[in-house]
Amino acid sequence: MRDRNFVTTAIIAPVVVSLIVLGLTGGFSWIGDQFKAKKPPVYVSGSRSPRVAVSTGPPKAQPSGSVWTTPPTGASSAPGQSEAEAQGIRYLRSGYLCPWEAWVVTRPPSEFEELPVLEGGTPDPRLINDKTAGDPSATHLGIDIQPVDNRPLQVKELRIKVLERKAAPSADRATLVGLRNGQCGGGPEELLAYADLDGGADFATVRFAGGSHLPQELVGGRSLHIDLAVETRTCDCVWIPEIVWSKDGETKTTEFRIDGKEFRTIATIGLERRAWKQDLNTRRWTRAVFDESILD
Repeated sequence: MRDRNFVTTAIIAPVVVSLIVLGLTGGFSWIGDQFKAKKPPVYVSGSRSPRVAVSTGPPKAQPSGSVWTTPPTGASSAPGQSEAEAQGIRYLRSGYLCPWEAWVVTRPPSEFEELPVLEGGTPDPRLINDKTAGDPSATHLGIDIQPVDNRPLQVKELRIKVLERKAAPSADRATLVGLRNGQCGGGPEELLAYADLDGGADFATVRFAGGSHLPQELVGGRSLHIDLAVETRTCDCVWIPEIVWSKDGETKTTEFRIDGKEFRTIATIGLERRAWKQDLNTRRWTRAVFDESILD
């Protein structure tokens, strides 16, 4: 029995000593890595930036029951003045900013002779839904990238992966629809990055403006916010952003979706416009001129 205990001790002791030496020299880091691997090393979140039109003053109540697609009587356009400007819309930074919702809907203009809104103010899902609608001309996103701890993380690249590409719909098969509610207030986020979906490639290059650039290293828990506009003039494209990042010597890629959904952007050139706006006081909807500035 004594010899057996001696043999056991002789085998275990060197193993314990080796583990202690590994721990003192940082060899236990693999244990921590096993726990760290159970949670994602980076969080990516974000939202769509609002589309806005800039007005010189608070929205004015329209006459009850009024419907028009051209300026009302007495509001004729001055030389060089657009129909939207005749209704009080100006492209001035100092004005009120009034949010719009807008889509290219793959339904003919004949289906939008009436207001496509339910009683509660939401778009009619029979016409405007995930399968029929896409963002007109450009999709504007705000993307936030946040490390989960204080270890350095480098955001190396942002790119656009095109999942599906079709020709833009013709004017007899799609309609550009806009709705502006009665609220006006704060402005849109400044867009610092953009990408062009045209050209036929599987990836669209993201370019940065205003001195922004990648790679960026996030240290001490600092987060990174990217304002992104993804544009097209020719396609009906489904796509997702991909964030390429590295940490602890490894490079990985994270796809970004909102509520699990890809993004869809559809060209608007040649499509008929339909627009309605809501009066802040009466809550009534009336036909309006589609403000092209919200497509920028």
